[in-house]
Amino acid sequence: MAEQLNIEQLKKFAPQNAILAFSPLNTGSPMQDWCAHLGNNPLRRRELEEFAILGDVVVRIADELEPEPVDRVRIMSLEYAVRILGSEEDGREFVRCVKAIASPDAGQFEYEQIAAFYYGEIRKRNVSEVLKEMGLLGMQLEAVTAAVADREIGFEEFERTEQKLTVADQRRVQEAAKNRKPLPPRCLNFEDEMKAVLRRVGRQKASRMIYDDLAAFYLEDGDKSLEEMDRDFVTFENLEQYDENGLIGLTMNGGQRSVVVFDLDCEVDASCLPPEARHLASEVGKLFVGHAMGGSSAQDARRMIAETWADQTRSAIPVSSWNEPSKHPLSDQEFEEWLSLSLDRIYDRKVVRSARRLFTFSKGPAVELAVDQELNPDYEEMQYAVAVLRLLWRRQYSDFHLRSLRHETYQELYLAIRGTSDTADVAELKKLAYTDFKERNKLTLKEFTALNTVAKSQQVRLRDRFSQAATKWLRKIEKASGGGLRFLKFALYNDAEAKALARQEKQRLWDAVRTREAELRLEASTALSLRQQNLFSQPVNQIRQVHVVTSA
Repeated sequence: MAEQLNIEQLKKFAPQNAILAFSPLNTGSPMQDWCAHLGNNPLRRRELEEFAILGDVVVRIADELEPEPVDRVRIMSLEYAVRILGSEEDGREFVRCVKAIASPDAGQFEYEQIAAFYYGEIRKRNVSEVLKEMGLLGMQLEAVTAAVADREIGFEEFERTEQKLTVADQRRVQEAAKNRKPLPPRCLNFEDEMKAVLRRVGRQKASRMIYDDLAAFYLEDGDKSLEEMDRDFVTFENLEQYDENGLIGLTMNGGQRSVVVFDLDCEVDASCLPPEARHLASEVGKLFVGHAMGGSSAQDARRMIAETWADQTRSAIPVSSWNEPSKHPLSDQEFEEWLSLSLDRIYDRKVVRSARRLFTFSKGPAVELAVDQELNPDYEEMQYAVAVLRLLWRRQYSDFHLRSLRHETYQELYLAIRGTSDTADVAELKKLAYTDFKERNKLTLKEFTALNTVAKSQQVRLRDRFSQAATKWLRKIEKASGGGLRFLKFALYNDAEAKALARQEKQRLWDAVRTREAELRLEASTALSLRQQNLFSQPVNQIRQVHVVTSA
């Protein structure tokens, strides 16, 4: 998609865009172009020296023996985690949780972002609370990304014996062979055409194999040692260049691989637009989804289109299209109309320039006249903004979630799930989504699955949300005695304040009750064992001492 943009216009109207850093000039002097490009992008010198461009992606040549991305992150090392958290056990758990949260193909940047975020959370909150949250989130994400083979507990391999046909099966096979239909008749036209092709091709054959002197010099073993053979093999692989997407010069040996680090196709965003038209990029997303999320923007766009149509036709505006326009997403045709009108309002500057024109009459010489011509000096910039905004509009169709948000039922349920503060409401919305999918046929299977995933993630978000009233109950439970704990259990069922708590808060309070009961039972058993030891043990003053005296 990035290649559909005009690079020259991108340099002119958005010179700070990241795409330009990976689009060097080509004037015919490679060294001069490269030095000039490095001088224009001094902050990206390291990236430009390490990366290579292959079409719409930027790749990095990685060695097979280089450390993994997680090992290249300094703040992910165990020494750093222990120094920050103050405990080796917490440091190991932190590193394990970050690995679980990150995707299986995560890069160095993703590990750095995740680790830095949770280090900041640890500085604000308790270490154990943040580690618990990380562990739960990691378990959820590992369950989503785990393969079927990873979930298998055990499997058994065995060989199947060759099955032999019974006598009846053999007879049926013989009957089928007898009753087999004859082969179709030969196609004379096809055979004649093949003969003509073979006559043109002639009797070509390889008389000898082409001898490669370079491969013979580097790959023959001869009297070479193992180290010399490895060195010659690497040299031969480096000398073998190949063409990748029209670019020649990227060399890799057998122990290297290419890693995608930058996708130019995904970098077309609002930063590619001129400063005057960048606010339209946010409006494109609202117009695409419509309804509750972008309904007001869609109404304003339809009002603008209706007003312009009325001015052009000099007719009255329909009441329905002016007062209460539809909140549905804009169609492609409506988007084109809105785009042209919006850009006409931004680039409304007009200038008058004189031009010379030749008029030829039926008889007589040509006459040259000077006329005044009105034009827009920002026309080129406006056309460039149109191209970028069209790319942003079309790219939204490839996103399943954005495409589904154009359906009113899906968008309402999604906003309702994200706006909940109680897991009980999330459960009710899941039931409503299932009803819309199974009975009312308002949702497809993919949309219902996506909403179910959103509901699960919302439950994880709400799991650690705790109000001030629930915190007071939690402190009472943690300090309660046996009798007080029985009173608190009764109050959790009957107290009005406890009934008003959210489901996740009630669940956490009941977990605290069970934990406190286990602590009290442990204290009681410990005290009982101590009393039993004191009851059956002899006092110190009654302990008999036996002296053994040797005989003479």
